[in-house]
Amino acid sequence: MKNLLFVFVLAFLTPVALIAQTTWKSPTFKPEAMRKVMVYAKVVDEMVRKQLEDFTVKMLSDKGIPAVTAYSTLKRTKFATREDFIAYADTLQVDGLLVYEVEDAEQKAVNKPTVSVGVGVGGMYGGYVGASAPIAGGTKMVTMVSMSGKFYARNYTDSQWLISLSGTLDGSTDKLAYSFAKTTAKAMLKDGLFLPRK
Repeated sequence: MKNLLFVFVLAFLTPVALIAQTTWKSPTFKPEAMRKVMVYAKVVDEMVRKQLEDFTVKMLSDKGIPAVTAYSTLKRTKFATREDFIAYADTLQVDGLLVYEVEDAEQKAVNKPTVSVGVGVGGMYGGYVGASAPIAGGTKMVTMVSMSGKFYARNYTDSQWLISLSGTLDGSTDKLAYSFAKTTAKAMLKDGLFLPRK
């Protein structure tokens, strides 16, 4: 019985990080073999930026797509023209760019299921005196995060692929960053954005 109660509590108290995702791919996009894909997270928090970039690079690399993080690769961040950026990217052997951007972050109060335990003492006449003591649940503040991921390729001027992500940030940021990265990498491969290198 204790094991069943423990599993029940875990099932209801473990946060579900990723809530939704949708993707769009340009009908004119033709996949190419890429030397490298750079992952750039436009977020204020440096730790979150590194988490998103690192997790996404690992997910893509594990599937055979050469990828690099922007935080460790870019030495310049200001460019006069698009052509200047493309020339700089060429020196880094970067043919594709995935850009994460926060669209919205809103704090909300959510109700968690309440789990309680009866605490009491049996009386000498067979009665029960006691109360219910909550041990988990109640109202909790979480942050609802909406992000986009846009994919740019060398031979196109606009983004050629877009993913919209939303999830609940409940505690440390690494779980949500991992979930977003895994979902993004999986969707990029499913939507056929890359050709194998020859």
